[in-house]
Amino acid sequence: MGRTKPLVRQSIRRGNPLLLLLFPVVIAVGAVLVALLLLPAAAGFSLGVNHVNARLTELGDAFKRVPSFPERSTIFAADGRTVLATVYLDENREIVHLDEVSEIARKSVLAIEDHAFYEHGALNLPSILRALIANVAAGQVVQGGSTITQQLVKNAVIGDTSQTVERKLQELAMAIRVEQKYTKDQILELYMNEVYLGNGVYGIGTASEYYFQKPASKLNLSQSATLAGMIQAPEDYNPIDRPKAAVIRRNLVLQRLAELEWFDQARIDKVSASPIVLPKNAGHVSKKANPFFVTYIVRQILNNVDHEFDSFGKNINQRRRTLFQGGLSITTTLDPKWQRDAQAVASQPWAVSVGNPGYQYKPDEAIVSIDNSSGAIRTMLSGRNYQKDQLDLAVATRQSGSAFKPFTLAAAFQEGIPPGQVYDSKTPFCSPLWISEDNCVNNAESGTGGYMNLWEATADSVNVVFAQLILQVGAQKVVDTAHSMGITSPLPAVGSLTLGTADVSPLEMASGFQTLANDGKHCKPFAVAKVSDATGILYKHHLQCEQVIEPDIAHLVTAMLQGVVSHGTGTRANIGRPVAGKTGTSQEYSNVWFVGYTPQVSTAVWVGFPGNPYPLSNYFGQSVFGGTLAAPIWHDYMARIMAGMPVEYFPAPPAPATGKIPNVLGEQAADAEKILAEANFTAVINKVPSLEPAGTVVAQKPAGGTTAELGLLVTLDVSNGHAPSAVVPDVRGMKLDNAKALLIKEGFKVEVLTKEVADPEKIGRVYTQSVPPGTKIDMGETITIVVWIEKPP
Repeated sequence: MGRTKPLVRQSIRRGNPLLLLLFPVVIAVGAVLVALLLLPAAAGFSLGVNHVNARLTELGDAFKRVPSFPERSTIFAADGRTVLATVYLDENREIVHLDEVSEIARKSVLAIEDHAFYEHGALNLPSILRALIANVAAGQVVQGGSTITQQLVKNAVIGDTSQTVERKLQELAMAIRVEQKYTKDQILELYMNEVYLGNGVYGIGTASEYYFQKPASKLNLSQSATLAGMIQAPEDYNPIDRPKAAVIRRNLVLQRLAELEWFDQARIDKVSASPIVLPKNAGHVSKKANPFFVTYIVRQILNNVDHEFDSFGKNINQRRRTLFQGGLSITTTLDPKWQRDAQAVASQPWAVSVGNPGYQYKPDEAIVSIDNSSGAIRTMLSGRNYQKDQLDLAVATRQSGSAFKPFTLAAAFQEGIPPGQVYDSKTPFCSPLWISEDNCVNNAESGTGGYMNLWEATADSVNVVFAQLILQVGAQKVVDTAHSMGITSPLPAVGSLTLGTADVSPLEMASGFQTLANDGKHCKPFAVAKVSDATGILYKHHLQCEQVIEPDIAHLVTAMLQGVVSHGTGTRANIGRPVAGKTGTSQEYSNVWFVGYTPQVSTAVWVGFPGNPYPLSNYFGQSVFGGTLAAPIWHDYMARIMAGMPVEYFPAPPAPATGKIPNVLGEQAADAEKILAEANFTAVINKVPSLEPAGTVVAQKPAGGTTAELGLLVTLDVSNGHAPSAVVPDVRGMKLDNAKALLIKEGFKVEVLTKEVADPEKIGRVYTQSVPPGTKIDMGETITIVVWIEKPP
């Protein structure tokens, strides 16, 4: 294809009569217009700006500001270097730096839109005149005289395309100020990321991926010219819907490149003769999803529930503008290495089984870690493959099972219940106060059926003991304690709460256990450390920590949870350093947990079916528990992140409180239990036959006055109101004193009768007894014995 001559020159040579008549008028009008409005700005910035400002004063102060263009915000990890994501004002825009756009694409845009961009200021007067002449010659608008800077201002700042004097003046003033504030490269980069290129696509970066499935840095000459040509009328020159028009427009851009001698004419002709080749999947942007942590941060800032992010704006629209258009640098709390470790562990085969790949649903997992001293969220893994599945698993709520029991312990200890308190672990435990279909609760993982204290019940996760405990403490007190420790979800004040039937999130559980690890001081979890914009610091997080339970209580619960790992249900979480934690298995085995902590870090691990509460055994072919599935995942992840950290130890729990056991002999059983309970001892009643009235304590062990650990089990023998029975011994032939002693020892009363006898060998011995030997009768019955006495002479 030959070189295209300028339109005006061709029209003049053809002798267009209208153009010949209007040409002097155009020149005159253009000269006057430039002199009155535009020339001062081009003649010198100082004079031009002063002149324009004077003109704009009449139009209001709104025209005097120096515009700031929407700029993408960058979200960094805690190290301030690792980029997690860049966010912009809309989803369908991939922001690229100028050096990420091929030189061919840059030249193509400049050639067709503003070839002298790097040579002129905010205005290009020769271009204005050429456009005016060309438009008059064509009888329609065929050329525009606006510079790239003016177009940027019009599209990105003003957003008004009306042809009014006010709008043109506003555009002019802002364009001048933009040229003063930004470099040419910055303006071109802003422009190329701002232009609309059809099909809801903005920016050269997104358009390159959308139409040609490649980054902007890889655009060739044909592709570059195609996209550059679309800027004037994106939908008209869309290569997908209007391929013929797109080719014509592309070739116009190519010829312009040749006219400017930016490319060899032979190469231009070769490309012009070829079609626009689109890949099969043209029209689709395979946009890489932001990490879930970024989604979480965006949600936190926009929702601004606690007014923490008021500096972003008073309402959601203002905060959205600041976040997506403010050019912010957002430093988060995420540790990139820990996040990689979590992903690596989550990608491992399941610990208990390879599972059933043919099963309809696949289980997934979430891992959340929090720094104990500050509440900073260091890891937030939401599923094995968030990029593909886009599942919210780290903040979504689910039943926590027995992992919730530590909150019941904390509430109990705040109420003064000692850890040595004993309860019957026999299953089931039934009570009219227990709200369920049958008013009963059963053990799921363990329970011997004997009496056990809270240390043992915690290590073995005995449900019936915790059922009795929450009824003793009061469910509302457990709700209040859990909320103070970091659980934010609504919790029902019912007994089953202690078994984890309420829905909570991995983030909440990690936060709640952080309170225990931090000496009872809860620090509100946070993900954003600081935010800065072009003017400086916009936001900086201030720790929000509060002492919510006493340190001694936190240390006591921690010591009990260490037992879970050392010899209880969570032994698979043992990483060879001090660890405290709790397993959890929800109803029907649909969710399994391990939530645990070292002195430095608290981590929650959840495994289950996203959105479907099906038993995990359906997939694994066997029953799984928090201790068998979640604990190994916790172990592998924590072993990685703790490597290299110094080994730290938990504070020792407070020494067991002791007291003197009251003497309750002779008391009625109910009164005795109350006396012992007020002294923080647990009474166990053993009904025994006794001559004492029914309900009377006839014996206790340990004895009254003994000093013992509070909560100790005290066994009380209580009369059942029935005399005990005994076998009547044979006392015939025995001396009287010996016979009486034996019968009294066996619990009988003795009545003595006499009978005379002449035989001296028989005198003083028992002749007979009223109840035959070997007969079993009630103790306390009277047995009459007959004793020989000497017959008088």
